[in-house]
Amino acid sequence: MKKHNPAGVAGPFATYSHGVELEGPHRFLFGAGQTGVRADGSVGEGIEEQAGLVWDNIRKVLAAANMEISDIVQLNMLLVDRADHARAAAVRETILDGHRPASTLMYVAGLARPEWLIEIDFIAARAS
Repeated sequence: MKKHNPAGVAGPFATYSHGVELEGPHRFLFGAGQTGVRADGSVGEGIEEQAGLVWDNIRKVLAAANMEISDIVQLNMLLVDRADHARAAAVRETILDGHRPASTLMYVAGLARPEWLIEIDFIAARAS
C-alpha cells in the first residue's frame, strides 16, 4: 500500500491520506455501513459509545476476512450531528493508531434509524 499526499494539495485535515494506491493481486473487502448497535440489537448511548461499537463491529467484519484495521484503504464516516465530530474523531484516531486510509466525513440529516448517530463504511485490501 502506498499513501499519496502530494505537494500542491492542502495536507490532510485529520487522520487520513488523500490517496491509497494498491499494486499487485489483492483481496478486497467492501464493508457495509456499520452502526453503534450490539449483536443483540441494542443501541449504544451517546456518540462515544456508538462510535466504539461501530469500530468493534468493523473489527469483527475484518476478522471474518482475516483482515485488520491496518488493511482499511478507504472509509466514509457519516455523522448526524456536527457537535459529535470531535468525540467521534477521537475514537477513530485511537482505533486507527496512526494508520491513515483515504477518508471522507459527511454530515447527514439522518440515518436509517433515528437513534443512530454514526455510521462508517469501508474498503479493505490485503495481498492474496
